[in-house]
Amino acid sequence: MLCSDVMKEHGKNIRLVHNPAAGDNTNGDKDELCQLIEDLGHQCTVVAKKDAVKKIHPQTDIIALAGGDGTVRMTVMALLEKKLRFKRPIAILPQGTANNIAISLGIPLDCEKAIGLWRNCLLKKFDVGMVTGLDRKPLYFIESIGFGVFPLLMKKMDKKNTEHLSAEDEIKTALRQLRKLVATFPAKKLKLTVAGGSFEKECILVEVMNIPSMGPRLVLAADADPGDGQFDIIIVTADQRQELIDYIDGLLNGTDIEFKIRPIQASRLTIEWEGKEIHIDDQRMNYPGKQLKLTLLESLVEIVTGNK
Repeated sequence: MLCSDVMKEHGKNIRLVHNPAAGDNTNGDKDELCQLIEDLGHQCTVVAKKDAVKKIHPQTDIIALAGGDGTVRMTVMALLEKKLRFKRPIAILPQGTANNIAISLGIPLDCEKAIGLWRNCLLKKFDVGMVTGLDRKPLYFIESIGFGVFPLLMKKMDKKNTEHLSAEDEIKTALRQLRKLVATFPAKKLKLTVAGGSFEKECILVEVMNIPSMGPRLVLAADADPGDGQFDIIIVTADQRQELIDYIDGLLNGTDIEFKIRPIQASRLTIEWEGKEIHIDDQRMNYPGKQLKLTLLESLVEIVTGNK
């Protein structure tokens, strides 16, 4: 049994998804992060990201992902493609820019502290969102899917050279760019239907969220639980533009400010948008204007968490 009480007292067999660093005089050919894992009492095998779920050894206890939100998504999508037959608990060693998934689960951004969670191995059920209507086959997401200012922000940030920036500076750059977009983005018509009713509004942002935060660490759905079987749907209408600007200003100024627009919860919904672009997690796509159906698939994966 994975992550059982018996295993709490012993090291675990770790499959580390990581691009190994070149060896040096101190660790030979051993990947530095793998060496840290072994120093902390576990057994570790390193694989490249493209091989995350290929030929997983039966004795593997945990798939550890060294990377950001994109690495987590890539691995979950790969498990889905294999019908979860290589399913193992996922552990996150945050090395991205925003690390929204890790932060939402209470996972420390310090790798040694994150590895420390593996001893008790508290597991969190994690839902996956499914969307139909964009492609011939369903597409999946684990963070959020949305319309409006965020696909445009992603396009703008893709054109900026941020390689020289620290993670915090990159986040601030994205927030400043987002503020400009929120101030000027033309509202577009949204049609949304959930079990409780239908909505037709002029909006600048629509986000169907599975976790509390997205993008440059914007906590838009503070109470969102990725294991509760519910999406948290955030809608910012044209007349709520200033509320979003005030929230962004608070983040830029270091003020502890709460996003005041409350989400709608649903496990299924249909949605149409007047615009031409959509994002699914960190991928921006053209939107053909068709009605989309979103469904939550409950508890497909398990992630080692820092939250009880």
